[in-house]
Amino acid sequence: MAAAPHGPPEPEWEEVAAGISCKLLATDAEKNRVSMLVRLAPGAAYPPHRHAGVEELYLLDDELLIDDMTLYPGDYNRAEPGTGDQRVWSETGCTCVLLTSTRDVLR
Repeated sequence: MAAAPHGPPEPEWEEVAAGISCKLLATDAEKNRVSMLVRLAPGAAYPPHRHAGVEELYLLDDELLIDDMTLYPGDYNRAEPGTGDQRVWSETGCTCVLLTSTRDVLR
């Protein structure tokens, strides 16, 4: 039996802040876009930020709270350029797919 061809190496999880890890899936430098998996540890929060471009988020597991909205597995959230999130956190911990601008502004 022939071995399956090997693609590029699997990206590694990288801790980018306390309780927040990312696995980069793709980068589009020309459009300043990035696609990644994001994992929040229980109780972790992402800092307030303003969206420089469209942000798309698909929650894979557990719960994620964005301001006064709670997302559950399978939920999709789209944020338009110029909008912002004051509080993004997870009491349970969670994993999501995030497509966003590399130029978002942390507050």
